Amino acid sequence: MEFHILASGSKGNAVFVYEKGTGILIDCGISRKQLFYKLEQLGFNQDDIHYVFLTHDHSDHNKNIHIFDKDIVYSAKNNIKDIDEYHTLIPYTYRQFGCFNVFTLRTSHDASDPIGFIFETDELLLYMTDTGYVSQKNRSYIHNLDYYIIESNHDIEMLMKTKRPMFLKNRILNDKGHLNNEYSARLMCEVIGEKTKEIVLAHLSQEANTKEKALETYYEVFDEQDVHFDKKNIKVASQVNIVSGGLSDED
Repeated sequence: MEFHILASGSKGNAVFVYEKGTGILIDCGISRKQLFYKLEQLGFNQDDIHYVFLTHDHSDHNKNIHIFDKDIVYSAKNNIKDIDEYHTLIPYTYRQFGCFNVFTLRTSHDASDPIGFIFETDELLLYMTDTGYVSQKNRSYIHNLDYYIIESNHDIEMLMKTKRPMFLKNRILNDKGHLNNEYSARLMCEVIGEKTKEIVLAHLSQEANTKEKALETYYEVFDEQDVHFDKKNIKVASQVNIVSGGLSDED
């Protein structure tokens, strides 16, 4: 399984997952031009997108979902107006899409019907961002996966020092907001296992986080919890640059 984070952050999100001739795009919060340019850089094109999943109805995720034929777009019931039953993803159920067996998770965010995913082929990938916390129910499904794309949105101290109004800070910090670095790291300490190959930190705040801060926190928490995981296999997604995973070292 290979995955490519084309963009991740408050200015737009898009992720492409590919295996055995089946391509799934998660969200389209970037422009059509950006999307297809980045796919082309990877050797893909529009015809390689067989399914489009929408995690929730915020503009940094759904802004350009309309460029796709509605017949290939899938989401939870309340994220897309007039979505029919066939295209509705039901949390805590499996559904087959090409070679992928996809399990939908309910997330906790101030959106209409937010969801995340576990993609299963010969390997397992979690995609979970835009959630204020991770429930015990969700944790029970995400142990010892091969790959994790997990939110690490902000450093609390940095967030509190921003000039954002207090109501916005509280929105980010509450149970329907975003995961902070420490929470994210402690979650990963709990769930990763012998199979785990890579962790990608996603949806970093541009004002209240940095790549260096997120990694520093992860390293500190992993050392504190005596979790041994190769630091080079903890990556950080970018708003601008493509970050890929699930590929061999040669790739």
